[in-house]
Amino acid sequence: MRFNPKIYGLLLFLLSLVSNATMSQKQACSFRDFSFQPGEEARYCISYNWFVFWTDVGEVLFSVKESRVSDIPCLHLLAVGATYKSWDWFFKVRDRYESWVYPGSLKPIVFNRDVYEGGYTIKHRYVFDHRRGVAYMQMQNNDKPLVNDTLTIPECTFDLVSILYYVRNLDYSHCKVNDTIPITILLDDGIYNIFFRFLGTEKKKIKKLGVIDCIKFSAMLIQGSVFKSGERMFIWVTNDKNRIPVYIESPIIVGSVRGTLIDIKGNKYPLGFKK
Repeated sequence: MRFNPKIYGLLLFLLSLVSNATMSQKQACSFRDFSFQPGEEARYCISYNWFVFWTDVGEVLFSVKESRVSDIPCLHLLAVGATYKSWDWFFKVRDRYESWVYPGSLKPIVFNRDVYEGGYTIKHRYVFDHRRGVAYMQMQNNDKPLVNDTLTIPECTFDLVSILYYVRNLDYSHCKVNDTIPITILLDDGIYNIFFRFLGTEKKKIKKLGVIDCIKFSAMLIQGSVFKSGERMFIWVTNDKNRIPVYIESPIIVGSVRGTLIDIKGNKYPLGFKK
């Protein structure tokens, strides 16, 4: 199985939350209410640290819109990441991830990945058939031949973007410190079972936003060319109905990387902090 994270890995943790450890995935595949709504946009600054100094290298924007796929009403979830032009000479990134999902369950219908990372291009497309339990995949890396494949998927399998919104809506009210919650995700050409760990509540000071009441989690990472395996990533999300991630930090092979919320609009509920 291939896993090439780079900015891809940053997108994975930016909106990753956890939920009630006693809730089965089958029960969690539908919702009565959501923590977000069409029109929500969240922007994050991506920073890199090597030895002592943090340097801002790029941004990631997440957005939600109403849409249709083959005349099926759905939500269009979009994540766009790019390095600042001042960093393009070093490692240029232009990433676009998008998922069209059923509005009642957030199960993906179609997923597209179109990225450029330091001269390396990736184009992936998944079409999900949840009734048959399969995903139809088209994958092309650089100028290699296009690969078509079919993969059997568990009932509650999500792509990289849909999982980010799905986990924002799960009920974690019964979580105790150190509870772990499994998540199933389709990445590249394989199924990965990862988990998140509930670490309690904490006040977190965010530049330009102030001190925010947060819920803290750790996330299990998959070994790759950037991240080390293990629970090395930490995530702080607003302790309100929005459950918006405000700060994420993780060591990588060389140095550390973090994502910081710098702007949010179109949020469904009042913010638990002042912008």
